[in-house]
Amino acid sequence: MPTIMISAGEPSGDLQASRVAAELRELAPDLILFGMGGDLMEEAGVELIYHIRDSAVMGIGEVFTAIPAFLKKRKHLKHLIRVKRPDAVVLVDFGDFNMALARFAHRLGIPVIYYIPPKAWAWRPSRAKKIAKTTTAVASIFPFAAEFYREAGANVEFVGHPLLDFARTDLSCAAARRALGLSEDYPVLGLMPGSRRREVERILPVMLEVTDQIGQAVPDCQFVLPLAPGIDPTTLPEMPSVKAVEGRVYEAMRASDLMLIASGTATLEATCLGTPMIVVYKMSRLSWHILRALVKMELSGLPNVIAGREIVPELLQDQVTAERIGPIALELLQNSKKREAQQETLRWVYDQLGEPGAAKRTAQLILRHIK
Repeated sequence: MPTIMISAGEPSGDLQASRVAAELRELAPDLILFGMGGDLMEEAGVELIYHIRDSAVMGIGEVFTAIPAFLKKRKHLKHLIRVKRPDAVVLVDFGDFNMALARFAHRLGIPVIYYIPPKAWAWRPSRAKKIAKTTTAVASIFPFAAEFYREAGANVEFVGHPLLDFARTDLSCAAARRALGLSEDYPVLGLMPGSRRREVERILPVMLEVTDQIGQAVPDCQFVLPLAPGIDPTTLPEMPSVKAVEGRVYEAMRASDLMLIASGTATLEATCLGTPMIVVYKMSRLSWHILRALVKMELSGLPNVIAGREIVPELLQDQVTAERIGPIALELLQNSKKREAQQETLRWVYDQLGEPGAAKRTAQLILRHIK
């Protein structure tokens, strides 16, 4: 029976890989799937050699301390590739770790499909040519990234963004507010300070200062914070004016007139729902200086990167203060024409993300390259 090894090293990769694995099972029920991933991949029928529960690291210090464990895992996965000789190796994100597996499998003549390849367009662009030489196919979720890899010589296919299948709600703004226990008649500001504990610790206090400012200027304004999975509500500071909700991100986005969002995938989720936003991000000073030295990009928020210009305000690092964010948020909340103008450009960005069905197209791509 045909065998496929899948390697994903982070929760986001586990999520996307699980969806591809489910589509592979649907298209070819006799497939044997094994590799590295998380609970979602296991639920989709992937035999886990390694679980990623200890793989998610953040910050320079954590990365360095995790290197020995990563090297041990990668060595064993290479051994399994050599011994089991899978019909294909599917890699999902996770940069340098998976690039080494690509080189190894390629030398053995095994087809390598890279889904969601590294962000070489943002930093270390030389990786694109290395991936082009060691992969059979690249499945890109961004059109500009597909073009970047194509120019580097990769056999690349733009499969569309996986969020298009999930980032939606049938609720109207009024219905979403009712569902969350918010008033339909007063403005709503949404807060999304990130999905990792350290992100929340750095960003949420500033967001709460902004809510204090907004509350003084617009006394009837409401505030909602949809908690990211894994964030324990008992670890959050006192927020008497903020309504925290669990597992209802899209309802909160639909209910909000404006969102304050930590830079990342959540900005694309807001794009899919057409919710105006301000993008913010703050990390440790050391990580910030290293990042600025490595990444040569003028823009950070994904809607801005896709548009090639700043269509939503973004404030990073030292700019992440209530004094800088508050006036911008207040102006957008009080100016419906500015919000509508932002929504119009967000609709254009949404159109660039392709069509629903990214996981199925990726599964079909993989099956086409199995010997």
